[in-house]
Amino acid sequence: MMRDEEAQHFIKTMSVRSKKEFVFARDIQTNKFGFAVDDELLSIQLAYTTLLKEARELDLFTISRREEDYLDNNKLARCLVDQFFDTLNEEYKSYQGGNTNTYSIIAKVFDKSYVIPPSCNFFSCSIDEIDSKLQGNKYDFILVDPPWWNKFVRRKRTKSIRKSYNMLHNNVIEEIPIFKYLNELGLLGVWCTNSPTHLEAVKHFFRKWNLEYVTQGGDPVCDLCGKTDKKPFERIIFGSVKCRGLKNPENGKVIISVPSAVHSHKPPLTEILSTYLPKDPKCLELFARYLLPGWTSVGNQ
Repeated sequence: MMRDEEAQHFIKTMSVRSKKEFVFARDIQTNKFGFAVDDELLSIQLAYTTLLKEARELDLFTISRREEDYLDNNKLARCLVDQFFDTLNEEYKSYQGGNTNTYSIIAKVFDKSYVIPPSCNFFSCSIDEIDSKLQGNKYDFILVDPPWWNKFVRRKRTKSIRKSYNMLHNNVIEEIPIFKYLNELGLLGVWCTNSPTHLEAVKHFFRKWNLEYVTQGGDPVCDLCGKTDKKPFERIIFGSVKCRGLKNPENGKVIISVPSAVHSHKPPLTEILSTYLPKDPKCLELFARYLLPGWTSVGNQ
């Protein structure tokens, strides 16, 4: 999922790639890469290498990468995403729907066909309309993937509005009345970038929402050997009401996912968090851009 010019450059270093990967853990500890040692980054590197070792012992991930693989650079997936976004209507529309069946259905929405997962609801609306949409419902788990204000998305919007998203300032996100929708045993998860400003903002959010920190984890999204200040993972910061009666996610938990060709597309968390939630939990995602079985999704995309 690299930019094409990055893939071209990467091919030039392939001959020493395996050696670089082998010594990476040692080099980062001695700070040879020129950035501060990050315990969180080291824990992700350890989780990744451990998982890869166990997988290869099971004869998985045994195919060696070739030069043509990097030249192709997941071209089919990237082209399909471009084609998909080119078909979207830029006009914002407010609507809602769902599927009360225990099986998926195909529905026509504005003359286009969509797969609607089982037992789900959705509201395509602005975040300031959620009170009227949710109508007092409370949830066991709320996932928030805020449209953080950042330079990358601003640049992306200048090229294609369809491939980016509408950003919100932190003070607007903070005003979302999370406490209205989270039940007493509820758990909140917030996807957060590695921007110090955003991390500090989450602290203010939790105070405003009367929640306490539980734990945090990360999702590697690019090469762990990167030498830039941009860290190759995102945190999931959990919060809950005090004295929650259910088990909370452990500190240092790491989620490793196959990367998506769709920008900022996160992996589903239903199965991963099943041990921390009641059976058949009611789940809500805010700023959602896709549907999940058994979830209520709210977002304007």
